[in-house]
Amino acid sequence: MRKYVTGCLLFLLIGSAVSGENNADNWTIVSSKEGYWIKTVNAEKHELLVAYREDEPQFLLILKTDRPSPGKALPISIRIDSGPKQAARLRFLDKRDEQSIFRIEVNENDKNTYLSQMIAGLNMAIDFDFLLKQSASRDRNIADTISFTLRGFTFALNDLLIANEIGSLNSEWLLRHNKDRELYCLLTTNINVEVLQYRLRGESFNNVLHLIEKTGYSIIDHNLSDIIEQVYRIPKESLPYVPRAEKYLIFTNCMAQPFHLP
Repeated sequence: MRKYVTGCLLFLLIGSAVSGENNADNWTIVSSKEGYWIKTVNAEKHELLVAYREDEPQFLLILKTDRPSPGKALPISIRIDSGPKQAARLRFLDKRDEQSIFRIEVNENDKNTYLSQMIAGLNMAIDFDFLLKQSASRDRNIADTISFTLRGFTFALNDLLIANEIGSLNSEWLLRHNKDRELYCLLTTNINVEVLQYRLRGESFNNVLHLIEKTGYSIIDHNLSDIIEQVYRIPKESLPYVPRAEKYLIFTNCMAQPFHLP
């Protein structure tokens, strides 16, 4: 199942319509002892989260509300941009101070379809049915429809996929766990993405050579010029339109190459 999900998302990330990079901070990656997830917070302080559990994408909704928890699953509708409404349910998980945490339940076969729509979309709206509206009508913090931006979702998803694959995005953690190959590919991927961005802005090779900071790892820093030169050898017509949207693809390509410590 893992290979299927990875292959599907690689295809989606390559062909997605991605919004501008200036909006990347609308989605952030968060880590804990339990793992990684990505999230966004809307103007009303409601939160939308995406994580993986046993290689399956999971969608969570945290509502800012002090209303009592519902006793049963609540039917909702999800809309991506101007697309059709899609039926789903909210399953209550936990109650905290002024917050209720729900799992968004969708058909297992539709989870990757939702991800593809979120990658290509700009906005996700959740419409509540009359059961939730009855409670919401007495709660000024919840409207009949709430929405979340999808700007920056693809960038955060790339980081999430990498973190799940190698265990951490922290260089020291990777070193402690003898993940030299993973560390090398993570750092060189970050460099490749940065160089691609500079090249798309019209910076010359010589300028970029001075703009890219050293990593502190000799195996990379001693070959930094070669890494940058490889990016400048890519034909102009083959350059990715938004490099950060292809970060996971660049990383997996690196992991597929032979690796030997000097």
